[in-house]
Amino acid sequence: MEERPLVPLHRNRDYQRLWIAHALSGFGSQASYIALPLVLLAATHSATDFGLVTFAEVFASVFAGLPAGLLVDRLPRKAVLVCCDLARTLVFALFTLAVVSHRVSLPLALAVAVLNSVFSAPFSPAASAALRHVVPREQLTAAVSLSQARAAAATLAGPLLGAALYTIAPALPFLVDAGSYLASAACLSLVLLPTGPPAKTKAGTAAEPGPGLLRDLTAGLAEVRRSPFLRYTLVNAALVNLAFAGIVLTLMTEGASSSSGGLHNGLLIAVSGAGNLVGSLFCARAGRAFSPRTLVLAVCWSTALLTPLLALDTGLAPAAVVIALCCLATPAANAVISAARLHTVPDHLQGRVQAACGFIPLLVVPFGPLATGILLDHVPVGVVLLLNAGLLLALALYSTLSSGLRNIPDLRPPPAPAVPSDGPSAAARPRGIRPASAHGRAADR
Repeated sequence: MEERPLVPLHRNRDYQRLWIAHALSGFGSQASYIALPLVLLAATHSATDFGLVTFAEVFASVFAGLPAGLLVDRLPRKAVLVCCDLARTLVFALFTLAVVSHRVSLPLALAVAVLNSVFSAPFSPAASAALRHVVPREQLTAAVSLSQARAAAATLAGPLLGAALYTIAPALPFLVDAGSYLASAACLSLVLLPTGPPAKTKAGTAAEPGPGLLRDLTAGLAEVRRSPFLRYTLVNAALVNLAFAGIVLTLMTEGASSSSGGLHNGLLIAVSGAGNLVGSLFCARAGRAFSPRTLVLAVCWSTALLTPLLALDTGLAPAAVVIALCCLATPAANAVISAARLHTVPDHLQGRVQAACGFIPLLVVPFGPLATGILLDHVPVGVVLLLNAGLLLALALYSTLSSGLRNIPDLRPPPAPAVPSDGPSAAARPRGIRPASAHGRAADR
């Protein structure tokens, strides 16, 4: 029996609805993110207050991660997605009213930040887990690539939208954010997903006694510890984020001390965002052309060899070129790793594994800027850049030797079988001779 051809992603209605829902909430979040410090500083006139709100938001994200993963694995994914969006709609609608009535305060901003983090924590793992229900395995890499492009576009355009809306009315970014979550919930309600909670696989623990709460919460961490491939993805994410957080902070600090600090830092941010966007659009094609291990190794070694060039201090333009090339390359590795993780992890553990894979790098990443800041006070800028580039070199060496990366599944569709021809094969035909067309044969008769 012939296999049915794959439906292109642009004609897959469930995937399109899921993608649009995530895009709407992403653009709204970025718009309100840029407006929140402006509103808070106008109300309290304290930079410390904004620091507290940012800390509370990150703190809530870290500690809501593992429980959110468990929630995603215990409830229907569609219900989790829609409820998270509706809850965030209510939170930002109420904050919009507070801005309009000039009742913004530090306790209110803290509550909004914490609630937004708590309700956002289940959304990302639930959306990732839902992806494998609406996209076949052969298209997972392409689907993840488009998701990365969406996130890059939101990061580029969302703050500009928020700033423009804020100049019109301070409450407008938050109203748009609330509306984006409501529209996202409407899109998600139309996506066809399993109505029940995720079922355990035959190798699961359905017949075993129910584990304690702590064991249930940490099941994702246990799955990561058990799988060499998942352990590799954690090391990859931690080292890449740690190194680039330090590199970006170093370049930004160097730019701030120059006469053209605003132009320097703005250009670096712009080229990194544009590089991520363009790289995300083309990484699906790269994923079809190369095996996942080859692609990840190419990205690891290219970034490891490019980033030391930043220490040469040759000016803004060469630094921008290096950053752009690195940002062009990294989406390809992220796409194939994320797609392979979605395919590998059992459905009933998707939420907890996705949460675990985000939880550990989130704990590690803050140490990058901290260590870089300390080093910048004691050693030259070039040395700090080389030390951060050394982390990427260590990752490239580890990736080359890693058994986890050697076990990454290849999700590319198998090559189509050769169709036998009636006449001699193309390889057996004399060069310069093409098979005659039906029209040519008719003419010869």
